Amino acid sequence: MAAYGATLLRLVLGVVYLMHAYLAVVQFGPAGMAAYQAKHGIPYPELATGYLILAHGVGGLCLMLGLFTRWAALANVPVMSGALLFVHLKNGFWAHSRPSGYEYVLVLLVVSLAVAMIGGGALTLRR
Repeated sequence: MAAYGATLLRLVLGVVYLMHAYLAVVQFGPAGMAAYQAKHGIPYPELATGYLILAHGVGGLCLMLGLFTRWAALANVPVMSGALLFVHLKNGFWAHSRPSGYEYVLVLLVVSLAVAMIGGGALTLRR
């Protein structure tokens, strides 16, 4: 069952990251996302936005399909680390607070690290 547990982590993480890429591209727009990142003091916000869209979009799709799973998970670690340190840490723990704390971001960061360590589990296109 451990392989299927890893599969669940991989699939859900992939969906979440793909939806975050959608948020950055369609809802915020790249310029809006860069402005959001600049507002929060993230260095090189245009470059960071491009990396976020690539890591979340391509990485999320790879996670969902089980392709290059460890690399796809690792590619998202810098994004989630930046979100934790620059955006959410100063707001306390609880994600439901306004502005939101680091609870949710911490979970995504740790799950990304776990998937990078354990691999994609069962039902992958590439082991």
